[in-house]
Amino acid sequence: MDNKTIYATLDPSKVPELVGEDVARRLASCLNIINNTVWPLYLSGPSGAGKTLMAMNIAKQYSQIHSVPAYYVQLSPEMTKTSLILGLRLIDGSLKVVDGVVAHSMQTGGIIVVDEAAHTTHELLLMFNSILDRTSVTSVGDRIIYAADTFRIIFCSNDSSYAGNIRLPQSFAQRLVSFHFDYPSFESEFLITRQIATDECKLPLTVPDSVTRYIVATIRMIRSNQYPLSARNAAIILVLLNLAHNNHSQELSSYFTNKDTAEAKRKSAASRIFQRDIEILTMEDLLDESVNEFQRFVSSVGVNEFRQTFLSGAMYYLDVDGLELNQDTVRNTIANLVI
Repeated sequence: MDNKTIYATLDPSKVPELVGEDVARRLASCLNIINNTVWPLYLSGPSGAGKTLMAMNIAKQYSQIHSVPAYYVQLSPEMTKTSLILGLRLIDGSLKVVDGVVAHSMQTGGIIVVDEAAHTTHELLLMFNSILDRTSVTSVGDRIIYAADTFRIIFCSNDSSYAGNIRLPQSFAQRLVSFHFDYPSFESEFLITRQIATDECKLPLTVPDSVTRYIVATIRMIRSNQYPLSARNAAIILVLLNLAHNNHSQELSSYFTNKDTAEAKRKSAASRIFQRDIEILTMEDLLDESVNEFQRFVSSVGVNEFRQTFLSGAMYYLDVDGLELNQDTVRNTIANLVI
């Protein structure tokens, strides 16, 4: 390590734009604080709620407004003050003071996103206390660093209930302005799902909006603290269906034409597509072309393949820590919600 240390600078061109009205309002609120105070932000919430992307967009806009660099770092249990903030390292046979990315950001007056903040140790978080004070200072040996006026810091983390995450030390938490992030509204999550799928699929996205709406609605029905599905899962399902779609098949599956069940299946699809309770669906809703479009698409993929693709993208077949899917009744409930 030498003076040519390369720090984790955030590339604004690589930060995806945020979509959705409620997401935009949250961004504006956070920017108002970060632009007009020196207070550190702490964004917490369930996995996949968009905390990291929000923090990156805050950092991106702050960086552009104030013409300062933006940085990004992920915490881990192995990190120390020396590797992250400031410390002594053995270089060429002698101990030398080396700046970590946090000290570098303090001196450049930049903004830094500290992700996975609860995926570390109490000892490391407490090292931030003096940095988060009004004096914003850190030191080692006879070296002391004061932060420039434009220095800002944003922390992000999942809730402590998630595996590998810790509860925050009180003295650390007292210095923060916290925002709890829940999952976005249905319409915002629909837009986010389409955005992720469009960005990450190499082929043009041909899956109709009605199918995306059905996927997002079903994800939201299944989602729980123990089973925290997000727009990422919805996008995975969307891309997999995009790859499996057979554009030449237009004939409806018998699954949708069976006289005894056709009406119930149509009502179920319409309810999720339009986000209305089945009891208040109108005849116009049931006859809407988007419902026909959904049924044609599922038929072209195959009802069973549609179901298996959905469950694959929804982590149904994975043995994941914290997901309480070991009971057959729970698994059957989830599987039965899909088609």
